[in-house]
Amino acid sequence: MPSFRSSSTRFARVAALPVLAGLFNIAPTRAAEFLKDSPQGPKEAILSELEKMMGSDHRERAEAKLAQLEDALRPTFESLPKNARGAVRPPAARYALHRLFIQRHAWQFKGLDSRGEAWHSESPAAALGGHVPEDVQELFEARLQEHGLDLHELAVLAATLENIVHGEADMRLSATFEALSLPQHGAHLNESQVVDVIDAYMASFVMGVELSNLNEAAILEKREEVSESYPTWSDTQSFLRGVQGAVAPKAAHLSFEDISDVVAEVGERYGRWQNSECMDLKQTLLQREEHPGTGRVRLSDFYSMALHEKKWQFSESIAYLRQLGALDESEPNTLRVIVPNYIYSASNCVASSGYYYVCCIDQCEDHLSQLELSLGTHEAAPGDILAAVNATLAPALQQRLGEIAEHHEGKVPLHGRLFAQWLHHVYPQDCPYPHMSGTTNPVTSDQLEDQGETVAASRAEMMQVLEVTGRKRQPTHEQGMCSHMWTMEEELVDATAHKAMKDARSKGSSGALRGLFMAAAMASTVLAMARLVLRGFKTSDESAPAKPPMQRSLEVGKTYAV
Repeated sequence: MPSFRSSSTRFARVAALPVLAGLFNIAPTRAAEFLKDSPQGPKEAILSELEKMMGSDHRERAEAKLAQLEDALRPTFESLPKNARGAVRPPAARYALHRLFIQRHAWQFKGLDSRGEAWHSESPAAALGGHVPEDVQELFEARLQEHGLDLHELAVLAATLENIVHGEADMRLSATFEALSLPQHGAHLNESQVVDVIDAYMASFVMGVELSNLNEAAILEKREEVSESYPTWSDTQSFLRGVQGAVAPKAAHLSFEDISDVVAEVGERYGRWQNSECMDLKQTLLQREEHPGTGRVRLSDFYSMALHEKKWQFSESIAYLRQLGALDESEPNTLRVIVPNYIYSASNCVASSGYYYVCCIDQCEDHLSQLELSLGTHEAAPGDILAAVNATLAPALQQRLGEIAEHHEGKVPLHGRLFAQWLHHVYPQDCPYPHMSGTTNPVTSDQLEDQGETVAASRAEMMQVLEVTGRKRQPTHEQGMCSHMWTMEEELVDATAHKAMKDARSKGSSGALRGLFMAAAMASTVLAMARLVLRGFKTSDESAPAKPPMQRSLEVGKTYAV
């Protein structure tokens, strides 16, 4: 028979378990209450609200691409800081959509690109302004400001932006039909007519004719000029025939609606297709790289290609390069062009619509997207980032990453200026140097000329740069770095959400610690009480009179008291 001491001790331990369980559940319960008290967002689906405002056709077109858009947005969305609802606030939504359209279509969407300013300087809903019913913009603005956007809602906004781009393409196509005196309704065009329409449409697009200026004279004029003014027009025509064959294979005659489908696909594919020109431009520059793996070309070599090799595309003035953020002035006696900053700059955008510019695709996106996918969070410890990079990095780069983590109390935010600066030094040929907001003013060459400014340097200005620049020298920056350009100035994409998540984590940690201390104190109290009880039982046993030994032989059928 087990002793009373062992039984009472087991009872004390078992009795303490519910108490401990309750204590250890304090932190999760508080977190649940925090989420419960947080805004959960409107109950009605955003697609249903949009259908009421824009019709069932818009909803059908949006739904057709939502799954694809959500998949494209997911790695970035999951790694961005969020509010208590698990949604992204306006700055992060704008940032995510900008990255989506650059990678998906090479579209630098007006109202989404930061244009040298902070991401919180404008709401992403502003990209809809004037192009949709006012109620639609107000719907997205209200969601953004009151609740933020979850992944599905962010994809719906992206789909809405793509749909209005297609609507503009139809307006350009309609104007082209009218300029060529072709019927838009109830008729099918033959192959020759279809080619004429698509070529005239594209000529007005790549030659930069705004929709507001799109009339018969402008369309016919650009159609005649494009072969001389646009160097790769013949390649562009081949691209157009390829898209037409993919969208409407073996179709002998096409209606306006059929051609609308073709030009919509042209708009979505053109940016990625023309990006090959960007890569050719980049490789030309990297052949003149000052030191291997630095992503920099001396300004004298940049201008030399224009003066001596007739590559006049490399002729932007010093003032314009500085405005674009493409100039390394860390050594005033030797100015340098930062290759990725120059390639991705507004000066290399080749066409535009009322909604976007077609620009070069940011190759740094491949590196950042892979890190987001591997880490799956908005911040990470330096060791985790180094493991995800999966490359041997110079001690200087490891040290800089540690400094960023120290600046942020142990972890590195993935979506801030300091980490972007670190990526620039790790991948100097692919990742642009991030300037502080307000220090650059990137505009296209056409916009600069409209402001009365000069885009290109004069021949005399170029010659002067060549004359004052000395011979190439050994690099003076720290080994492993690509330049002297490094500052500890930080700007987060969404500092408010980052701080909120940090504070919530801090509260959760302190709550858990309080729970542990309370649990330990209660456990100590319970065990102390158990010892007192057991000690009392032991004292009683010792003072009681001795009992005679139990009889070993018992009579069958007799009842004994125990």
